[in-house]
Amino acid sequence: MTNREVAIILDRIADILQIKEENSFKIQAYRKAASSIYHLDEDLNTLKQARRIEEIPGVGKAVKAKIEEILEKGSCEYYDRLTAEVPLGVLDMLALPGIGHKTVKIIYEKLGIDNLDDLLKAAEARRIRTLPGMGGKTEYNIKKGMELLRQSGGKVTLGLALPLAEDFRDYLWEAKSVENACIVGSIRRGKSLVSDIDILVASRDYEEIRQKVNNYRGLIEISEHDASCIKGLLTHHIEFEVIIVPPQDYFSCLLWTTGSKTHRNQLFKDSEVPPWPEVNSEIDFYTKRGMEYIAPELRENQGEIEAAGKHQLPQLVGLDDIKGDLHIHSKWSDGAHEIKDMAAAAQALNYSYIAITDHSKSLAISGGLNEEKLGAQKVVIDALNSELSGLQILKGNEVDILKDGRLDFEDDLLKDLDLVIASIHSHFQLDKEKQSDRIMQAAKNQHVDIIAHLTGRLLNRRNGYDLDLDRVLETVAKNHTILEINSHPDRLDIDEEIARRAKDMGIKIAINSDAHHKQDLGLMKYGITTARRGWLSPDDVVNTWEKEKLLNYLGE
Repeated sequence: MTNREVAIILDRIADILQIKEENSFKIQAYRKAASSIYHLDEDLNTLKQARRIEEIPGVGKAVKAKIEEILEKGSCEYYDRLTAEVPLGVLDMLALPGIGHKTVKIIYEKLGIDNLDDLLKAAEARRIRTLPGMGGKTEYNIKKGMELLRQSGGKVTLGLALPLAEDFRDYLWEAKSVENACIVGSIRRGKSLVSDIDILVASRDYEEIRQKVNNYRGLIEISEHDASCIKGLLTHHIEFEVIIVPPQDYFSCLLWTTGSKTHRNQLFKDSEVPPWPEVNSEIDFYTKRGMEYIAPELRENQGEIEAAGKHQLPQLVGLDDIKGDLHIHSKWSDGAHEIKDMAAAAQALNYSYIAITDHSKSLAISGGLNEEKLGAQKVVIDALNSELSGLQILKGNEVDILKDGRLDFEDDLLKDLDLVIASIHSHFQLDKEKQSDRIMQAAKNQHVDIIAHLTGRLLNRRNGYDLDLDRVLETVAKNHTILEINSHPDRLDIDEEIARRAKDMGIKIAINSDAHHKQDLGLMKYGITTARRGWLSPDDVVNTWEKEKLLNYLGE
Protein backbone atom coordinates (compact mmCIF):
# COMPACT_ATOMS: atom_id res chain seq x y z
CA MET A 1 0.00 0.00 0.00
CA THR A 2 1.28 3.44 -0.96
CA ASN A 3 0.87 6.59 1.15
CA ARG A 4 -1.75 7.87 -1.29
CA GLU A 5 -3.78 4.65 -1.10
CA VAL A 6 -3.81 4.73 2.70
CA ALA A 7 -4.80 8.42 2.66
CA ILE A 8 -7.67 7.65 0.28
CA ILE A 9 -9.04 4.99 2.63
CA LEU A 10 -8.85 7.35 5.61
CA ASP A 11 -10.62 10.05 3.60
CA ARG A 12 -13.34 7.59 2.64
CA ILE A 13 -13.79 6.66 6.30
CA ALA A 14 -14.24 10.38 7.05
CA ASP A 15 -16.76 10.71 4.20
CA ILE A 16 -18.82 7.77 5.43
CA LEU A 17 -18.76 9.08 9.01
CA GLN A 18 -19.92 12.46 7.71
CA ILE A 19 -22.75 10.84 5.75
CA LYS A 20 -23.71 8.98 8.93
CA GLU A 21 -23.57 12.33 10.79
CA GLU A 22 -21.18 11.04 13.42
CA ASN A 23 -19.04 13.12 15.78
CA SER A 24 -17.36 15.99 13.94
CA PHE A 25 -14.13 15.63 15.93
CA LYS A 26 -13.89 12.01 14.86
CA ILE A 27 -14.43 12.98 11.23
CA GLN A 28 -11.76 15.68 11.44
CA ALA A 29 -9.32 13.22 13.03
CA TYR A 30 -9.47 10.99 9.95
CA ARG A 31 -9.30 13.97 7.58
CA LYS A 32 -6.24 15.37 9.36
CA ALA A 33 -4.49 11.99 9.35
CA ALA A 34 -5.25 11.54 5.65
CA SER A 35 -3.85 14.99 4.84
CA SER A 36 -0.69 14.38 6.88
CA ILE A 37 -0.07 11.03 5.17
CA TYR A 38 -0.70 12.49 1.73
CA HIS A 39 2.00 15.12 2.38
CA LEU A 40 4.54 12.75 3.94
CA ASP A 41 8.03 12.64 2.47
CA GLU A 42 8.70 9.17 3.89
CA ASP A 43 7.08 5.88 2.91
CA LEU A 44 4.50 4.69 5.46
CA ASN A 45 5.82 1.15 5.24
CA THR A 46 9.25 2.39 6.33
CA LEU A 47 7.72 4.31 9.23
CA LYS A 48 5.80 1.22 10.30
CA GLN A 49 8.93 -0.91 10.34
CA ALA A 50 10.67 1.76 12.44
CA ARG A 51 7.60 2.01 14.74
CA ARG A 52 7.29 5.72 14.01
CA ILE A 53 3.73 6.00 12.68
CA GLU A 54 2.63 7.76 15.87
CA GLU A 55 5.02 10.61 14.94
CA ILE A 56 2.79 11.58 12.00
CA PRO A 57 0.86 14.79 12.88
CA GLY A 58 -2.78 14.07 13.65
CA VAL A 59 -2.37 10.31 14.04
CA GLY A 60 -3.61 9.09 17.43
CA LYS A 61 -3.71 5.56 18.82
CA ALA A 62 -7.00 4.56 17.19
CA VAL A 63 -6.06 5.83 13.73
CA LYS A 64 -2.53 4.42 14.07
CA ALA A 65 -3.91 0.91 14.61
CA LYS A 66 -6.07 1.20 11.50
CA ILE A 67 -3.16 2.49 9.39
CA GLU A 68 -1.04 -0.50 10.44
CA GLU A 69 -3.88 -2.88 9.62
CA ILE A 70 -4.33 -1.26 6.19
CA LEU A 71 -0.60 -1.59 5.48
CA GLU A 72 -0.69 -5.27 6.40
CA LYS A 73 -3.97 -6.31 4.76
CA GLY A 74 -4.82 -3.64 2.19
CA SER A 75 -7.88 -2.67 4.23
CA CYS A 76 -9.09 -2.72 7.82
CA GLU A 77 -12.07 -4.23 9.61
CA TYR A 78 -13.49 -0.82 10.53
CA TYR A 79 -13.41 0.39 6.91
CA ASP A 80 -14.98 -2.86 5.67
CA ARG A 81 -17.76 -2.52 8.21
CA LEU A 82 -18.46 1.08 7.20
CA THR A 83 -18.55 0.28 3.47
CA ALA A 84 -21.05 -2.48 4.21
CA GLU A 85 -23.31 0.20 5.71
CA VAL A 86 -22.60 2.89 3.08
CA PRO A 87 -21.41 1.45 -0.27
CA LEU A 88 -18.51 3.11 -2.06
CA GLY A 89 -20.87 3.94 -4.93
CA VAL A 90 -22.57 6.40 -2.59
CA LEU A 91 -19.23 8.17 -2.09
CA ASP A 92 -18.88 8.47 -5.87
CA MET A 93 -21.85 10.84 -5.79
CA LEU A 94 -19.77 13.34 -3.79
CA ALA A 95 -17.69 13.96 -6.93
CA LEU A 96 -20.65 15.80 -8.46
CA PRO A 97 -20.64 19.60 -8.03
CA GLY A 98 -23.21 20.85 -5.53
CA ILE A 99 -23.86 17.39 -4.08
CA GLY A 100 -22.74 17.23 -0.45
CA HIS A 101 -22.82 14.66 2.31
CA LYS A 102 -26.31 15.56 3.57
CA THR A 103 -27.75 15.35 0.07
CA VAL A 104 -26.12 11.98 -0.53
CA LYS A 105 -27.40 10.67 2.81
CA ILE A 106 -31.00 11.60 1.99
CA ILE A 107 -30.81 10.14 -1.54
CA TYR A 108 -29.35 6.87 -0.27
CA GLU A 109 -31.72 6.50 2.67
CA LYS A 110 -34.93 7.60 0.92
CA LEU A 111 -34.39 6.16 -2.57
CA GLY A 112 -31.82 3.41 -1.93
CA ILE A 113 -29.63 4.77 -4.73
CA ASP A 114 -26.01 3.65 -4.37
CA ASN A 115 -24.41 4.37 -7.77
CA LEU A 116 -24.08 7.20 -10.27
CA ASP A 117 -26.06 5.54 -13.07
CA ASP A 118 -29.16 5.12 -10.91
CA LEU A 119 -28.71 8.64 -9.57
CA LEU A 120 -28.80 10.08 -13.08
CA LYS A 121 -31.90 8.05 -13.93
CA ALA A 122 -33.64 9.37 -10.81
CA ALA A 123 -32.72 12.95 -11.70
CA GLU A 124 -33.99 12.53 -15.27
CA ALA A 125 -37.22 10.99 -13.92
CA ARG A 126 -37.63 14.00 -11.57
CA ARG A 127 -37.60 11.79 -8.48
CA ILE A 128 -34.92 13.82 -6.66
CA ARG A 129 -37.17 16.88 -6.29
CA THR A 130 -39.60 14.81 -4.21
CA LEU A 131 -37.02 14.51 -1.42
CA PRO A 132 -36.85 16.88 1.59
CA GLY A 133 -34.93 20.09 0.88
CA MET A 134 -34.31 19.29 -2.78
CA GLY A 135 -35.69 20.55 -6.02
CA GLY A 136 -35.06 21.10 -9.69
CA LYS A 137 -31.72 22.76 -8.98
CA THR A 138 -30.38 19.59 -7.35
CA GLU A 139 -31.50 17.54 -10.35
CA TYR A 140 -29.82 20.04 -12.67
CA ASN A 141 -26.56 19.81 -10.68
CA ILE A 142 -26.65 16.01 -10.91
CA LYS A 143 -27.21 16.01 -14.66
CA LYS A 144 -24.54 18.64 -15.32
CA GLY A 145 -22.12 16.86 -13.00
CA MET A 146 -22.61 13.56 -14.81
CA GLU A 147 -22.03 15.34 -18.11
CA LEU A 148 -18.72 16.67 -16.74
CA LEU A 149 -17.63 13.21 -15.60
CA ARG A 150 -18.39 11.79 -19.05
CA GLN A 151 -16.46 14.60 -20.73
CA SER A 152 -13.36 13.64 -18.75
CA GLY A 153 -13.42 10.27 -20.55
CA GLY A 154 -11.70 8.44 -17.74
CA LYS A 155 -8.83 10.92 -17.67
CA VAL A 156 -7.06 11.81 -14.43
CA THR A 157 -5.30 14.97 -13.32
CA LEU A 158 -1.60 15.46 -13.88
CA GLY A 159 -1.27 15.75 -10.11
CA LEU A 160 -2.47 12.17 -9.72
CA ALA A 161 -0.68 10.66 -12.71
CA LEU A 162 2.73 12.36 -12.56
CA PRO A 163 3.85 11.20 -9.08
CA LEU A 164 2.83 7.63 -9.94
CA ALA A 165 4.60 7.86 -13.31
CA GLU A 166 7.77 9.17 -11.65
CA ASP A 167 7.73 6.39 -9.08
CA PHE A 168 7.18 3.77 -11.80
CA ARG A 169 9.96 5.21 -13.99
CA ASP A 170 12.42 5.33 -11.08
CA TYR A 171 11.52 1.74 -10.18
CA LEU A 172 12.20 0.57 -13.75
CA TRP A 173 15.53 2.44 -13.74
CA GLU A 174 16.67 -0.03 -11.04
CA ALA A 175 16.75 -2.90 -13.55
CA LYS A 176 20.36 -3.72 -14.50
CA SER A 177 19.66 -3.79 -18.23
CA VAL A 178 18.00 -0.36 -18.35
CA GLU A 179 20.28 2.23 -19.97
CA ASN A 180 17.73 5.03 -20.15
CA ALA A 181 14.11 5.67 -19.21
CA CYS A 182 11.70 8.58 -19.54
CA ILE A 183 8.05 9.41 -19.02
CA VAL A 184 6.59 10.18 -22.45
CA GLY A 185 3.21 10.95 -24.01
CA SER A 186 0.79 13.54 -22.64
CA ILE A 187 2.38 13.55 -19.18
CA ARG A 188 5.73 14.66 -20.59
CA ARG A 189 3.95 17.38 -22.54
CA GLY A 190 2.34 18.49 -19.28
CA LYS A 191 -1.35 18.21 -20.18
CA SER A 192 -3.60 18.92 -17.20
CA LEU A 193 -5.68 15.76 -17.80
CA VAL A 194 -4.13 12.53 -19.04
CA SER A 195 -5.55 9.14 -19.96
CA ASP A 196 -2.55 6.91 -19.26
CA ILE A 197 1.07 6.60 -18.18
CA ASP A 198 3.65 5.91 -20.89
CA ILE A 199 7.25 5.03 -20.06
CA LEU A 200 9.97 4.62 -22.70
CA VAL A 201 12.77 2.25 -21.65
CA ALA A 202 16.08 1.57 -23.39
CA SER A 203 17.03 -2.06 -22.71
CA ARG A 204 18.22 -5.20 -24.48
CA ASP A 205 16.63 -7.55 -21.92
CA TYR A 206 12.87 -7.69 -22.39
CA GLU A 207 12.41 -10.52 -19.90
CA GLU A 208 14.03 -8.58 -17.08
CA ILE A 209 11.75 -5.61 -17.78
CA ARG A 210 8.67 -7.83 -17.82
CA GLN A 211 9.63 -9.35 -14.46
CA LYS A 212 10.36 -5.92 -13.07
CA VAL A 213 6.94 -4.61 -14.12
CA ASN A 214 5.28 -7.72 -12.74
CA ASN A 215 6.78 -7.03 -9.30
CA TYR A 216 5.86 -3.33 -9.13
CA ARG A 217 3.82 -2.67 -6.00
CA GLY A 218 1.44 -0.33 -7.85
CA LEU A 219 0.57 -2.94 -10.49
CA ILE A 220 -3.03 -4.13 -10.73
CA GLU A 221 -2.69 -6.24 -13.86
CA ILE A 222 -0.77 -6.79 -17.09
CA SER A 223 -3.24 -6.99 -19.94
CA GLU A 224 -0.89 -7.32 -22.91
CA HIS A 225 2.81 -7.84 -23.54
CA ASP A 226 5.29 -8.64 -26.28
CA ALA A 227 8.98 -7.99 -26.95
CA SER A 228 8.48 -4.24 -27.36
CA CYS A 229 5.54 -3.32 -25.16
CA ILE A 230 3.88 -4.11 -21.81
CA LYS A 231 0.41 -2.76 -21.08
CA GLY A 232 -1.88 -2.94 -18.09
CA LEU A 233 -3.35 -1.12 -15.09
CA LEU A 234 -1.68 0.63 -12.17
CA THR A 235 -3.00 2.03 -8.91
CA HIS A 236 -6.25 4.05 -9.27
CA HIS A 237 -6.94 1.98 -12.43
CA ILE A 238 -4.68 4.20 -14.53
CA GLU A 239 -3.67 2.50 -17.76
CA PHE A 240 0.04 2.20 -18.49
CA GLU A 241 2.33 1.25 -21.35
CA VAL A 242 6.03 0.43 -21.05
CA ILE A 243 7.69 0.78 -24.46
CA ILE A 244 10.97 -1.14 -24.77
CA VAL A 245 13.49 -0.16 -27.44
CA PRO A 246 17.18 -0.93 -28.15
CA PRO A 247 19.48 1.72 -26.63
CA GLN A 248 20.63 2.96 -30.04
CA ASP A 249 17.03 3.83 -30.96
CA TYR A 250 16.17 5.55 -27.69
CA PHE A 251 16.35 9.24 -28.65
CA SER A 252 14.50 8.94 -31.92
CA CYS A 253 11.77 6.96 -30.16
CA LEU A 254 11.73 9.50 -27.32
CA LEU A 255 10.76 12.20 -29.78
CA TRP A 256 8.17 9.97 -31.45
CA THR A 257 6.49 8.72 -28.25
CA THR A 258 6.38 12.17 -26.64
CA GLY A 259 4.14 13.37 -29.48
CA SER A 260 1.77 14.96 -29.88
CA LYS A 261 0.38 13.23 -32.93
CA THR A 262 -0.36 16.52 -34.68
CA HIS A 263 3.16 17.78 -33.92
CA ARG A 264 4.62 14.57 -35.37
CA ASN A 265 2.45 14.79 -38.47
CA GLN A 266 3.75 18.27 -39.18
CA LEU A 267 7.36 17.21 -38.64
CA PHE A 268 7.49 13.95 -40.58
CA LYS A 269 6.38 12.41 -43.80
CA ASP A 270 4.24 9.30 -43.44
CA SER A 271 7.19 7.09 -44.29
CA GLU A 272 9.53 8.84 -41.88
CA VAL A 273 9.16 6.81 -38.70
CA PRO A 274 11.79 5.93 -36.10
CA PRO A 275 14.38 4.74 -35.59
CA TRP A 276 16.69 7.34 -37.06
CA PRO A 277 20.18 6.02 -36.32
CA GLU A 278 21.86 9.41 -36.71
CA VAL A 279 19.88 10.96 -33.80
CA ASN A 280 21.93 11.29 -30.59
CA SER A 281 19.48 13.52 -28.71
CA GLU A 282 16.26 15.41 -29.28
CA ILE A 283 18.26 18.61 -29.67
CA ASP A 284 20.31 16.85 -32.33
CA PHE A 285 17.16 15.93 -34.25
CA TYR A 286 15.81 19.50 -34.40
CA THR A 287 19.25 21.00 -35.10
CA LYS A 288 19.82 18.72 -38.10
CA ARG A 289 16.55 20.03 -39.53
CA GLY A 290 17.65 23.66 -39.10
CA MET A 291 15.33 24.26 -36.14
CA GLU A 292 15.52 25.36 -32.53
CA TYR A 293 14.92 22.68 -29.93
CA ILE A 294 11.18 22.51 -29.16
CA ALA A 295 10.42 21.82 -25.50
CA PRO A 296 7.97 18.93 -24.92
CA GLU A 297 5.33 21.28 -23.47
CA LEU A 298 5.11 23.12 -26.80
CA ARG A 299 4.69 20.09 -29.05
CA GLU A 300 0.99 20.57 -29.78
CA ASN A 301 1.14 21.95 -33.34
CA GLN A 302 0.24 25.44 -32.21
CA GLY A 303 2.80 27.29 -34.32
CA GLU A 304 5.88 25.94 -32.54
CA ILE A 305 7.30 24.25 -35.66
CA GLU A 306 7.15 27.44 -37.73
CA ALA A 307 8.61 29.47 -34.85
CA ALA A 308 11.43 26.94 -34.34
CA GLY A 309 12.27 27.09 -38.04
CA LYS A 310 12.64 30.87 -37.77
CA HIS A 311 14.47 30.60 -34.42
CA GLN A 312 11.72 32.66 -32.79
CA LEU A 313 10.65 30.40 -29.92
CA PRO A 314 10.37 32.12 -26.53
CA GLN A 315 12.75 31.40 -23.68
CA LEU A 316 10.32 29.43 -21.51
CA VAL A 317 9.93 30.10 -17.81
CA GLY A 318 11.36 27.41 -15.53
CA LEU A 319 11.03 26.45 -11.89
CA ASP A 320 14.48 27.87 -11.19
CA ASP A 321 13.23 31.31 -12.28
CA ILE A 322 10.69 31.55 -9.45
CA LYS A 323 11.71 33.92 -6.66
CA GLY A 324 8.58 33.83 -4.53
CA ASP A 325 5.01 32.66 -4.03
CA LEU A 326 2.24 35.26 -3.86
CA HIS A 327 -0.70 33.12 -2.72
CA ILE A 328 -0.20 31.29 0.58
CA HIS A 329 -2.61 30.44 3.40
CA SER A 330 -1.82 29.96 7.06
CA LYS A 331 -3.54 28.79 10.24
CA TRP A 332 -5.13 32.20 10.46
CA SER A 333 -7.74 30.89 8.00
CA ASP A 334 -7.78 27.37 6.56
CA GLY A 335 -4.07 26.62 6.31
CA ALA A 336 -2.31 23.85 8.23
CA HIS A 337 0.70 25.81 9.52
CA GLU A 338 1.70 29.02 11.24
CA ILE A 339 3.07 31.88 9.14
CA LYS A 340 6.58 31.32 10.49
CA ASP A 341 6.44 27.67 9.35
CA MET A 342 5.37 28.66 5.84
CA ALA A 343 8.18 31.23 5.79
CA ALA A 344 10.73 28.60 6.81
CA ALA A 345 9.51 26.31 4.03
CA ALA A 346 9.86 29.18 1.55
CA GLN A 347 13.39 29.89 2.76
CA ALA A 348 14.26 26.24 2.10
CA LEU A 349 13.28 26.92 -1.53
CA ASN A 350 15.54 30.01 -1.60
CA TYR A 351 12.58 32.33 -2.16
CA SER A 352 13.13 36.08 -1.69
CA TYR A 353 9.51 36.82 -0.82
CA ILE A 354 6.13 35.28 -0.11
CA ALA A 355 2.68 36.77 0.39
CA ILE A 356 0.36 35.54 3.14
CA THR A 357 -3.11 35.77 1.61
CA ASP A 358 -5.61 34.22 3.97
CA HIS A 359 -9.31 34.32 3.14
CA SER A 360 -11.56 37.29 3.88
CA LYS A 361 -14.49 37.36 6.27
CA SER A 362 -17.35 36.23 3.99
CA LEU A 363 -15.72 32.82 3.49
CA ALA A 364 -16.67 31.68 6.97
CA ILE A 365 -16.34 28.00 6.09
CA SER A 366 -12.61 28.60 5.58
CA GLY A 367 -12.13 30.70 8.69
CA GLY A 368 -11.98 33.98 6.80
CA LEU A 369 -10.43 36.94 8.60
CA ASN A 370 -12.45 39.96 9.66
CA GLU A 371 -10.96 43.46 9.87
CA GLU A 372 -9.73 42.98 13.42
CA LYS A 373 -7.98 39.67 12.73
CA LEU A 374 -6.41 41.02 9.55
CA GLY A 375 -4.97 43.90 11.57
CA ALA A 376 -3.61 41.49 14.17
CA GLN A 377 -2.05 39.36 11.43
CA LYS A 378 -0.22 42.39 10.03
CA VAL A 379 1.43 42.94 13.42
CA VAL A 380 2.61 39.31 13.48
CA ILE A 381 4.03 39.60 9.95
CA ASP A 382 5.86 42.82 10.83
CA ALA A 383 7.44 41.07 13.80
CA LEU A 384 8.52 38.11 11.67
CA ASN A 385 9.98 40.37 8.99
CA SER A 386 12.15 42.06 11.64
CA GLU A 387 13.62 38.64 12.48
CA LEU A 388 13.95 37.07 9.02
CA SER A 389 17.00 37.26 6.81
CA GLY A 390 16.78 36.96 3.02
CA LEU A 391 12.98 36.60 2.90
CA GLN A 392 10.27 39.24 3.08
CA ILE A 393 6.69 38.33 3.95
CA LEU A 394 4.19 40.52 2.14
CA LYS A 395 0.97 41.35 3.94
CA GLY A 396 -1.90 40.28 1.73
CA ASN A 397 -5.39 38.88 1.57
CA GLU A 398 -7.46 36.74 -0.78
CA VAL A 399 -10.51 38.94 -0.71
CA ASP A 400 -13.82 37.57 -1.91
CA ILE A 401 -15.55 39.09 -4.91
CA LEU A 402 -19.16 39.33 -3.72
CA LYS A 403 -22.19 38.60 -5.88
CA ASP A 404 -22.60 42.20 -6.99
CA GLY A 405 -18.89 42.69 -7.74
CA ARG A 406 -18.07 44.56 -4.53
CA LEU A 407 -15.12 43.31 -2.49
CA ASP A 408 -15.32 41.78 0.97
CA PHE A 409 -13.23 44.61 2.47
CA GLU A 410 -13.44 48.36 1.99
CA ASP A 411 -10.80 50.23 -0.01
CA ASP A 412 -9.45 51.97 3.11
CA LEU A 413 -8.35 48.60 4.44
CA LEU A 414 -7.13 47.15 1.15
CA LYS A 415 -4.88 50.12 0.37
CA ASP A 416 -2.71 49.32 3.39
CA LEU A 417 -1.93 45.77 2.21
CA ASP A 418 1.15 44.90 0.18
CA LEU A 419 -0.83 42.57 -2.08
CA VAL A 420 -4.52 41.98 -2.77
CA ILE A 421 -5.84 38.92 -4.57
CA ALA A 422 -9.50 39.01 -5.62
CA SER A 423 -11.31 35.69 -6.10
CA ILE A 424 -14.75 34.21 -6.56
CA HIS A 425 -15.79 31.51 -4.09
CA SER A 426 -19.59 31.62 -4.42
CA HIS A 427 -22.48 32.21 -6.85
CA PHE A 428 -20.88 30.15 -9.61
CA GLN A 429 -24.15 29.89 -11.56
CA LEU A 430 -24.60 33.55 -12.46
CA ASP A 431 -25.21 34.20 -16.15
CA LYS A 432 -22.36 35.18 -18.46
CA GLU A 433 -22.95 38.94 -18.30
CA LYS A 434 -23.29 39.14 -14.52
CA GLN A 435 -20.34 36.84 -13.85
CA SER A 436 -18.14 38.76 -16.28
CA ASP A 437 -19.20 42.14 -14.86
CA ARG A 438 -18.43 40.88 -11.38
CA ILE A 439 -14.82 40.00 -12.24
CA MET A 440 -14.34 43.13 -14.34
CA GLN A 441 -15.47 45.34 -11.48
CA ALA A 442 -12.88 43.73 -9.21
CA ALA A 443 -10.17 44.09 -11.87
CA LYS A 444 -10.90 47.82 -12.10
CA ASN A 445 -10.35 48.33 -8.37
CA GLN A 446 -7.04 50.19 -7.97
CA HIS A 447 -6.14 48.11 -4.90
CA VAL A 448 -6.58 44.69 -6.54
CA ASP A 449 -3.25 43.34 -7.78
CA ILE A 450 -4.18 39.80 -8.87
CA ILE A 451 -7.33 38.10 -10.11
CA ALA A 452 -7.26 34.44 -9.03
CA HIS A 453 -9.61 31.57 -9.95
CA LEU A 454 -10.42 33.41 -13.18
CA THR A 455 -12.32 30.47 -14.64
CA GLY A 456 -13.29 28.72 -11.39
CA ARG A 457 -12.77 25.29 -12.87
CA LEU A 458 -11.99 22.18 -10.82
CA LEU A 459 -10.72 19.49 -13.16
CA ASN A 460 -13.03 16.46 -13.37
CA ARG A 461 -15.27 18.11 -10.76
CA ARG A 462 -16.56 21.48 -11.92
CA ASN A 463 -16.66 23.35 -15.21
CA GLY A 464 -15.58 26.96 -15.21
CA TYR A 465 -18.03 29.84 -14.89
CA ASP A 466 -19.82 31.15 -17.93
CA LEU A 467 -17.64 34.13 -18.90
CA ASP A 468 -17.29 36.62 -21.72
CA LEU A 469 -13.55 36.02 -21.74
CA ASP A 470 -12.82 38.66 -24.40
CA ARG A 471 -14.39 41.43 -22.31
CA VAL A 472 -12.76 40.21 -19.11
CA LEU A 473 -9.26 40.02 -20.62
CA GLU A 474 -9.64 43.46 -22.21
CA THR A 475 -10.53 44.93 -18.81
CA VAL A 476 -7.69 43.12 -17.07
CA ALA A 477 -5.21 44.36 -19.68
CA LYS A 478 -6.48 47.95 -19.55
CA ASN A 479 -6.15 48.06 -15.76
CA HIS A 480 -2.76 46.30 -15.64
CA THR A 481 -4.18 43.63 -13.33
CA ILE A 482 -2.20 40.41 -12.92
CA LEU A 483 -3.81 37.04 -13.67
CA GLU A 484 -2.94 33.97 -11.62
CA ILE A 485 -2.08 30.48 -12.80
CA ASN A 486 -3.16 28.46 -9.78
CA SER A 487 -0.64 25.62 -9.53
CA HIS A 488 -2.90 23.17 -7.73
CA PRO A 489 -3.26 20.30 -10.22
CA ASP A 490 -7.02 20.16 -9.55
CA ARG A 491 -7.30 23.73 -10.83
CA LEU A 492 -4.50 24.89 -13.17
CA ASP A 493 -6.62 27.88 -14.02
CA ILE A 494 -5.88 29.79 -16.08
CA ASP A 495 -5.06 27.16 -18.69
CA GLU A 496 -2.37 27.38 -21.38
CA GLU A 497 -4.71 28.87 -23.99
CA ILE A 498 -5.74 31.77 -21.76
CA ALA A 499 -2.14 32.22 -20.61
CA ARG A 500 -0.96 32.60 -24.20
CA ARG A 501 -3.77 35.03 -25.00
CA ALA A 502 -2.88 37.04 -21.91
CA LYS A 503 0.79 37.15 -22.94
CA ASP A 504 -0.15 38.45 -26.39
CA MET A 505 -2.25 41.18 -24.73
CA GLY A 506 0.57 42.25 -22.41
CA ILE A 507 -1.11 40.90 -19.27
CA LYS A 508 1.32 39.79 -16.58
CA ILE A 509 0.93 36.44 -14.85
CA ALA A 510 1.62 35.21 -11.31
CA ILE A 511 2.25 31.49 -10.90
CA ASN A 512 1.19 30.67 -7.34
CA SER A 513 0.79 27.51 -5.29
CA ASP A 514 -2.31 28.56 -3.28
CA ALA A 515 -0.54 26.56 -0.55
CA HIS A 516 -2.54 25.44 2.48
CA HIS A 517 0.29 23.21 3.72
CA LYS A 518 4.09 23.51 3.70
CA GLN A 519 4.33 20.69 1.17
CA ASP A 520 1.92 22.51 -1.14
CA LEU A 521 4.65 24.99 -2.02
CA GLY A 522 5.99 22.15 -4.17
CA LEU A 523 2.89 22.33 -6.37
CA MET A 524 4.54 25.28 -8.13
CA LYS A 525 5.95 22.85 -10.72
CA TYR A 526 2.46 22.18 -12.12
CA GLY A 527 1.82 25.90 -12.64
CA ILE A 528 5.21 26.23 -14.33
CA THR A 529 4.26 23.42 -16.72
CA THR A 530 1.03 25.18 -17.67
CA ALA A 531 2.91 28.47 -18.13
CA ARG A 532 5.41 26.77 -20.44
CA ARG A 533 2.53 25.28 -22.44
CA GLY A 534 1.26 28.86 -22.73
CA TRP A 535 4.60 30.06 -24.18
CA LEU A 536 5.36 32.25 -21.15
CA SER A 537 8.85 33.66 -20.60
CA PRO A 538 10.26 34.73 -17.21
CA ASP A 539 9.47 38.40 -17.91
CA ASP A 540 5.78 37.49 -18.36
CA VAL A 541 5.67 36.10 -14.80
CA VAL A 542 5.84 38.65 -11.98
CA ASN A 543 7.15 36.25 -9.33
CA THR A 544 10.27 35.57 -11.36
CA TRP A 545 11.21 39.22 -10.79
CA GLU A 546 13.56 40.52 -8.13
CA LYS A 547 11.77 41.80 -5.04
CA GLU A 548 12.37 45.49 -5.79
CA LYS A 549 10.97 45.23 -9.32
CA LEU A 550 7.91 43.34 -8.07
CA LEU A 551 7.20 45.81 -5.26
CA ASN A 552 7.55 48.75 -7.64
CA TYR A 553 5.12 47.12 -10.07
CA LEU A 554 2.60 46.46 -7.31
CA GLY A 555 3.01 50.00 -6.05
CA GLU A 556 2.37 51.47 -9.46
